[in-house]
Amino acid sequence: MKLLASSSSSSSSTMMPVTQLHVALLLSGLSSVSAELRRNGEICVSPTNTYTAKVDIHASERGYYVFEECGEDWVNPTIGLEFGQVYTFIQKHKSNYWHPIDFSYFPDAHHVGAELLDPRTKGNDGGDSIISNLPNQQTTTTSAASANGPADTCATNMTCPAPMYFLNDGYLGTYSNIKEVAPITSNEHDIGLELYEDFFFKSMATWTGFGTFSIQLKFDDESYTGKDIFYYCRIHQFMAGRMKLLKNGVPVNEQDDPPMYFEMETPGQFDAMCGTYGLDAFQLPHPQCPDRFVCDVDERMRDFASCIDAMMLPGCHMILGMTTKVSSKTELALFVHQMIPHHQNAVNMAKALLKAGFLPCDDLTNEEDPYCIMQSLLYGIVNRQNHEIGVMSKILAGLNLPPTDDCEVLVGDEGLHGSSRGLKGMAVTAAGAMFGAAAHAF
Repeated sequence: MKLLASSSSSSSSTMMPVTQLHVALLLSGLSSVSAELRRNGEICVSPTNTYTAKVDIHASERGYYVFEECGEDWVNPTIGLEFGQVYTFIQKHKSNYWHPIDFSYFPDAHHVGAELLDPRTKGNDGGDSIISNLPNQQTTTTSAASANGPADTCATNMTCPAPMYFLNDGYLGTYSNIKEVAPITSNEHDIGLELYEDFFFKSMATWTGFGTFSIQLKFDDESYTGKDIFYYCRIHQFMAGRMKLLKNGVPVNEQDDPPMYFEMETPGQFDAMCGTYGLDAFQLPHPQCPDRFVCDVDERMRDFASCIDAMMLPGCHMILGMTTKVSSKTELALFVHQMIPHHQNAVNMAKALLKAGFLPCDDLTNEEDPYCIMQSLLYGIVNRQNHEIGVMSKILAGLNLPPTDDCEVLVGDEGLHGSSRGLKGMAVTAAGAMFGAAAHAF
């Protein structure tokens, strides 16, 4: 394992090896490109104790965090935190919209019911109880009294290490383990997260106008000999990254433990070019799709052909996704099986237009500029609908319903052929099952 100390410059910084420890790669089977970008087995350590966050929305279906101090081609880097030192995470860049960072003893703790970095929680479990229940994720958080052992732990008087949330240098909570911010507290557990997260649900113009969002974290529980800790998105699942606790520059835990419970996504070549995700398998021509979705493309836009394709191919992806059966015999499942690919299509179209870079906007608080309005709208589509996809997927899992229920419909010279009445008929049948006579509106 390499520890890398980044220079004080931002994304163009060179990484300097500090020490080497042997560790098995956590993820296997990744492409050479993804292995290079994710730099498995290395740790980024900021010499300024600052990690300036951005979100690369094109790096996966939901996006992954990058930090300027680690290089912006390194998605979800493993970062190092020295025991007892204060680290600042800055979330000012527009890509952080709808992506408030939280911290935990297991990846995606808030989403899977694991232990958070919280004044009331001494992390000993390391997610073992969660791993045994995945992928269903039907788990509950272990109480502090049962998980933390003796009654004299930090959980008893609410002094366990926890993040402290800020807006424009103003602390939003009451708990403190950083005396430079506020006197050290006991029996206080408000870290400002609830208010901090609420700001991220405002409109993008309003959120941008609030100023600089940041978090300070000091892990000072010297008795902790447990596993790694994690940063993750409070709103979106599957965006978590690892944090190594260090003592004098040496990782306390040499192994990547607990492991990530999900594999990181890697966009294919076509998706990487167009800024989308999951469309490589739907390039035209496709036997289940029409031969085109956009007609009479202006010659001056030929240089933008790949992005035009990115607008076309989500349509094919959506058609395949929205031709569904009703095997579960429930209106809810039918609705969700249709709505998830519908949302995925909207997300991919928004990503493709953002990737194209044709929306110049210098001030996202300007609600009179059409380009700024459109850019805010697109980020909203990507982040809100990705969140809704996650909610709908959890509903299916919670009801023990299949995640998809595909029905193959072929497009041929004589029209649409499938196990139902063709694509259009299926759409009307599906809508009718949910909304009755309202289906005629389609």
